[in-house]
Amino acid sequence: MVRVADVIAQTLKAYDTEYFFCVTGGDHALWFALADAGIRVINCRSEQGAVYMADGYARITGKPGFVYGQYGPGVANVAGALADAYWSESPVISLTSSIRTSSRDRFEYQEFGQLPMHASFTKFNRDVHRGDRAAGLLRGAIRAATSSPPGPAHLEVPADLLPANVEPEAPYSEAAFGRVPGLRTAPPTESIRQVVDAVLGAERPVMIAGTGVLISEAWQEATALAESMSLPVATSNGGKGAISEDHDLSLGLIGRYSRKVANDIVREADLALVIGSRLGGMVTDSYTVPTSSARILHVDVDPEVLGATYREELSVLGDAKLALRSMLEEVERRGLARGRTVWARETAARVADWKDALSTVASDAGAPIHPATVMLALRAVLRPDDILAVDTGFVGAWAGAVYPVGIGRNYLRATGSLGWAFPAALGATLGDESRRVVCVTGDGGFGYHLPELETAVRAALPTLILVLNNSSLGFEYITQQYLWGGRLLSHQTDYERLDYSQLARDFGAYGERVTNPADLIPAIRRALESGSPAVLDVVVDKEVVAPVTNFEKSVGRTI
Repeated sequence: MVRVADVIAQTLKAYDTEYFFCVTGGDHALWFALADAGIRVINCRSEQGAVYMADGYARITGKPGFVYGQYGPGVANVAGALADAYWSESPVISLTSSIRTSSRDRFEYQEFGQLPMHASFTKFNRDVHRGDRAAGLLRGAIRAATSSPPGPAHLEVPADLLPANVEPEAPYSEAAFGRVPGLRTAPPTESIRQVVDAVLGAERPVMIAGTGVLISEAWQEATALAESMSLPVATSNGGKGAISEDHDLSLGLIGRYSRKVANDIVREADLALVIGSRLGGMVTDSYTVPTSSARILHVDVDPEVLGATYREELSVLGDAKLALRSMLEEVERRGLARGRTVWARETAARVADWKDALSTVASDAGAPIHPATVMLALRAVLRPDDILAVDTGFVGAWAGAVYPVGIGRNYLRATGSLGWAFPAALGATLGDESRRVVCVTGDGGFGYHLPELETAVRAALPTLILVLNNSSLGFEYITQQYLWGGRLLSHQTDYERLDYSQLARDFGAYGERVTNPADLIPAIRRALESGSPAVLDVVVDKEVVAPVTNFEKSVGRTI
């Protein structure tokens, strides 16, 4: 006989699970089982931080990230933190305990219904009633989390079932579902031919690459198709890395957080080939990029996405990698490859002008430091394949628009949860120890999970946390200044002028404050070379408006 907890741990090990993220609760049978299976438990300082670490790990590796919550408040904290993984289609699996079966429905301490809390954020949401079903249901959760489109899953196990004995079984995994994408859907051949013909017949075509391109690991195919068809490429925040942003066909980020030049160009497009994007309000700037008059050709693995936000000329159900590869083969088979068109050369020139203007703004700024100066300094130090984890809000807009990523899965962003980036960066550090990982956050975002600095020190994670510190919630401050007639409620927007590098040193991490733009690059290098968790507290200008569309009518926008 073996314990149910051992069956769970051995099944996880069969899927090559390396880490299990949690705040330790009373389910000790599980902790001993994980230790015996050789799975490292990362004991965090909050369940929310643990979820975000599992999410960062999952997004950078493509493997499921496992997180635990003890029944009651622990589960509530886990469930509430799954939103970002849900929005970004990340395979995070919530493995929680539930109240002991002998105490259910008797007003036991911390008892409540946990499955409904997970319902809005998961593809799979089940509980284990019998010990001999634990392994099968766990494989089901993994299958759901990694299948297309991927997303979070939840499995709960009664606390008194974890130490219970069951007949042993040989643990195994399902190879097709060990990472995303689990199985791939091939697009119809006729649809591929129609897409190619439509793109080649357009005067001003663009490609819009979304999260699905990164999930499908289709960045090489996206770049190759763009080159063969002379197709300028814009991306969503989640699609950054679908093409190197140093490439002459790269337009950069579109939407509410965006490059102005990219929005302008895509609004002029007469056709948009959309790959792996839901075309939601954020990426389309409230459904105006592209315009409603543009012809939309949409490829996605989720049939519910197709035609949901735009009228589409052609909707194609299929995996991004297989679809792009099929398009390439169609172009090559028919000898349709072409050199740079007038449209492609024109857009490249406009992007180059935008980059020149950005460089001028960044170099002319003094102290407090301009956020664009920080992004370009960071890019000057990091390699193209180093990993950036970025928070939402103004820092997300600055990094998304200004920081040029290389090709591949090297840019992680909060899809909506402020504070996500710091714990996620720690998870990404565990996910790929060969690359350096930098978190870009603000003082508002960093404040959510400051105690995880202790986790980073204890786990020896050499992650750099770059805090853009303006002693405020910058988005809220600028909103009041420009959209509410300058009526400022400082108690709603401003913080104390804290030095987060000093707090880092108190936790045992490396810490340094930067107030002069000339000191940025040397400070970034020192922090990366410290070999320990490091915090750079960079004092940035509170008055600078980020590259978002919210304020375009009030503030002249060039970036």
